[in-house]
Amino acid sequence: MAEFSKLYLTTKGQALVAKIIAGQASLVFTKVCTSSKTYAESQLENLTALEQIQQSNSVTRVTITNQTSVKVETAFTNEALAAGYYLRSLGLYATDPDVGEILYAVCVETSGYCYMPAYNGVTVSSAYIQIYTTVGNSDDVDISVYSGAYATVEDIEALEDEIADLKGFIGYSDNDIYGLEVDFVNKKSTRLAGAVDKAGGTAFDGIRAFGGRKRCIMTADGVVLAYQGDEAYTTGGSLLQAVEKGGVTYAIGTLVQVMVEQPKFYYKVVPLLLEEVFDGDGNSQGYKAKKIRYYVSDVYKKGFKVHPQFICNGKENEYIYKSAFEGCLYDVSASAYILDDDQVADFTVSTGDKLCSIANAKPVSGLTQNLTRAGARKLAENMGNGWEQQYAATLAGTQLLMAIEYGTFNSQSAIGQGNVNKTDDGSTNMAELTGATVNLGNASGEAENANHIKLVSYRGEENLWGNIWKWEDGFNIQNPAGFTTGMYGAVYVADHGFTDDTGATPYEDTGIRVPYTTGAYIAAFGYSEEFDWLFVGVAFGGSGVTSSVPVGDYTYNGDAGWHVARSGGMWDYALGAGIFCRSLYYSSSDHARSYSGRSVFIPSRKAELDAA
Repeated sequence: MAEFSKLYLTTKGQALVAKIIAGQASLVFTKVCTSSKTYAESQLENLTALEQIQQSNSVTRVTITNQTSVKVETAFTNEALAAGYYLRSLGLYATDPDVGEILYAVCVETSGYCYMPAYNGVTVSSAYIQIYTTVGNSDDVDISVYSGAYATVEDIEALEDEIADLKGFIGYSDNDIYGLEVDFVNKKSTRLAGAVDKAGGTAFDGIRAFGGRKRCIMTADGVVLAYQGDEAYTTGGSLLQAVEKGGVTYAIGTLVQVMVEQPKFYYKVVPLLLEEVFDGDGNSQGYKAKKIRYYVSDVYKKGFKVHPQFICNGKENEYIYKSAFEGCLYDVSASAYILDDDQVADFTVSTGDKLCSIANAKPVSGLTQNLTRAGARKLAENMGNGWEQQYAATLAGTQLLMAIEYGTFNSQSAIGQGNVNKTDDGSTNMAELTGATVNLGNASGEAENANHIKLVSYRGEENLWGNIWKWEDGFNIQNPAGFTTGMYGAVYVADHGFTDDTGATPYEDTGIRVPYTTGAYIAAFGYSEEFDWLFVGVAFGGSGVTSSVPVGDYTYNGDAGWHVARSGGMWDYALGAGIFCRSLYYSSSDHARSYSGRSVFIPSRKAELDAA
C-alpha cells in the first residue's frame, strides 16, 4: 500500500493562499501529476515544478471539508502507459491569476513500493488519489472540475447511490425485488416490482426470504436435527427416534424445540412523503409516514441493507430461528413440559425453568407467577446461549415479509382473525393450546382446533396475533411525567443486552415518538432513517381509519414513566388484534394471565457468549 508524507505548500502555493486571504484571488485546481523522481521533504517547499513527470490528470472532484481545507480527488490508470514506473512524488497544480499555472503543493511517497505497471493489453491497473490541502478560506475555492477527467471510485459509488435512490422513488422493476407502497392518507396499498400480480401464498414460495422459511426441530445447543417433512421431525418436544448429526448421535428423548428457520434477506425503505409531528408546545416529536415504500430482496442490491433481525451486537447471521409456537414451560426439576400452565415456574438464572416451543401446550402465563417481561426473558435465556425471547427486530422482520407478501398491513384480513372473539371470564388463562396449525407446516393460513376455534400461522409462526399477548423484548418507551393527551413517549430499541426501564447503551433512541392513546386503530407508522425497519404506530384514528385500513390494528400507550412492549393482542381483542398490534400501557413489573412469551435463537449470539 502506498504511503505518503504530509502535503507541503510550495512557496508559490503559499503566495497564492496569501492572495486568497486578502480577497485578491480564488483558488482553481487544475491537475495532479505523478513523478518518478525522488525528492527529500526539505526540497518540496521550494519546488516550482516536478521533474520526471510520468502521468498527469485533471482534478475530478473538489470537496470543501471545512472553512480552511478541501479534499481534491483524481485517478490514474495504466491504459496508455508503455513503461511502468515507481511513483515517488505527487504534485497538485493550481492557477495563480498573476502568473498562471503553478505547482501548488507536493508530497512524497515514503514506502518505496508504489509501482504503476505498464499496460499488458489485459489488466488495467489504477490509482485513486485523495489530497487534503489547506486553502486559507474554502469559500474562495472554485469547485468546478474538468469534464475530461477520469471518474474516481468514489464518483462511481456516489453515482450508484444516487441511481439506487432514484430507483427507490421511481419504483424498481427488477423481478427479484419485491415491494409494497403504502399511502396512509388515501388508505391504499400497491404491490411493486416482482410482487406485482402476485397473491400471497404459493406465488412467493420460490423466493428464499419467504419460501425459505421452514419449521424445524432444534436442540438447546442450536443444532437443527430435522425439518418439516423429515422422518425425524416431531412437534412434541422430544425426539421419537435417534438422529445422527455432525458425527453426534442424539438419542430418543432428546429435548427439541420447534422453530422456524428464517434465511437472511435485504431490505430498503423509501419514504415518499413524511410529516413532522409537533406537540402542543411546538416541539418536534419525530416524523410519521404519509406515503412510503418497502422492498425486500434475497440478494444484495445497491442501497439495500441486511435486515437488522440478522445482526446482533454487530455480528451478522445467515439464518435466525423463531419459535413456531407460543411459549410453554419446561419444568427442570420435574424434567417435564408443563402443558396446562400450572403456575410452578422457577425463574432462577441459568438453572431455572425454560421457555419452550412445542405443540399441544397451553401458553405459559403470569396468572400468579412472576412472568413479567424480565421473567420471560430469564426462561428464554435458560435454554442456553443464543436463546432470547422475541424482540423488536425479529418481530419487525416477520411483519415486513407478511405485509409485502399479502399486499397489506392487515394480517387478519389476509390470513385470518385468530383466536380473538372469546368472552373473557375475568379470571383464567383462556388461550387455546398450541399446535392447531401443525398440518399447515410451512404455509400460512388458519386451522380449526377441537374447540372449533380457528388459529392462525404466518409461514410457520403460529399465533403471532390473538390467543394471548406476547412479550416483545428490546423495546422500551419512556413517557413524560403527567402523561396525557397531546404528549409523546420516546422509543428505545436494542438487539442484545436486554433489560427494562432504560434507554442506556446498548439501547438507542429511535427518534420515534408515540402519543398518548388509550387504544385506537393505527393511522400511520413513525419513521426515522436509522430505524426505518421499525413499525410503530404514531398516529391513530381519524377519517377513514378502520379495523381494515390502513393497518387495522390497535396501539395502546398510557401512563407516565418507563413501559415495556407486548404484541399481537389476546383472545378477546377482536379486530383490534393483529401482527402490528402493540400495547405499551404497562410497566416492567406487570404480569397477568393474558401475558406470555415466545423464543428466538440467534447463532452469532451463541458463538459470542460461548467465547466469552
